[in-house]
Amino acid sequence: MNSRAFREFKTGVGQANHFLITIMIGLDAVEDGAEKRESFKTTWNPENRTNSVVRSKTYAIKSALAWTVDNLDMYLRLCNREPRLYGDAESAEIADTGHSIYKKFRCVINNHKKIALDKSAYVDLLISWRNNTVHFDAENQLMHASLDYFRNIPADDVVVNKYHLDVNQMLDRFKRGECPTFKEMATLISMTIHFVEELDGILLRDMDQYRFLETSLIKLLKSEMETSALSFRNTTPEKRKKKIIQLFVAAGISEDFYNEDGERFLDEVVNLKQDEFIHKVQEKRKEEEKKAEENKELPPQLPLRGRRKKGWRILLLYRYR
Repeated sequence: MNSRAFREFKTGVGQANHFLITIMIGLDAVEDGAEKRESFKTTWNPENRTNSVVRSKTYAIKSALAWTVDNLDMYLRLCNREPRLYGDAESAEIADTGHSIYKKFRCVINNHKKIALDKSAYVDLLISWRNNTVHFDAENQLMHASLDYFRNIPADDVVVNKYHLDVNQMLDRFKRGECPTFKEMATLISMTIHFVEELDGILLRDMDQYRFLETSLIKLLKSEMETSALSFRNTTPEKRKKKIIQLFVAAGISEDFYNEDGERFLDEVVNLKQDEFIHKVQEKRKEEEKKAEENKELPPQLPLRGRRKKGWRILLLYRYR
């Protein structure tokens, strides 16, 4: 199963390479003498077709670079919207990154060490290259782990051979602030999709399934108030459970999704009427918000050793003042 966030991401960038290839073929045709259709009412009369095509290809690749990163940013943000995929601590970390896609990326790879470096290194390069291309005076550098990966990449690497990629030339182009080639851009797009797919699987596997289903059902009940999933009229807990599962299936949650926490949620919710369930969740969320606010108000604590030293220092100052 894939998350809603992944499906949105795939819709945005899943055919990016196909679109980029189509643009390149069209530009090659322009270089070979193709003219605009008469129905296209605009002025187009380049002084030098070849120069115009080269610059247009660069523009298309840079646009693809920005578009891919923007869709990655969208995915990481959607994962933090209810029903969110991140745990409480990671959710707070992501929220603190503001508008920085690079900080979000660093956050998830630091929290999920199982993500393969052969994917994250390419995403690191993608974001850094985009930032340096789009933002004035940006000088993003690759992480040491990414550089080590690219420097030690084996000659029989699957990605390198599939895309006929020259990694050293790619890194040199990045350092010089040049535009990626079509081949390099196609590789970056493909590896970003693989990265998000792997991350999505990890988030779905490790998330708090009870909370995820709880929030999902609340949203579904608010959008489909006519549902009888939690109706006690002429029904049994087993029938109500089947109705809830079918409601989730319609929302994109497959029947084989549920782990132990998910089954516990289903077994508990079938014994609650709709208004009881909604009230229970609302109270639970209020308590979560209250605890979050209390944690924000607590001053940072010094390590125990530091507190002792400070305490002794105050005591000595008091005794010998």
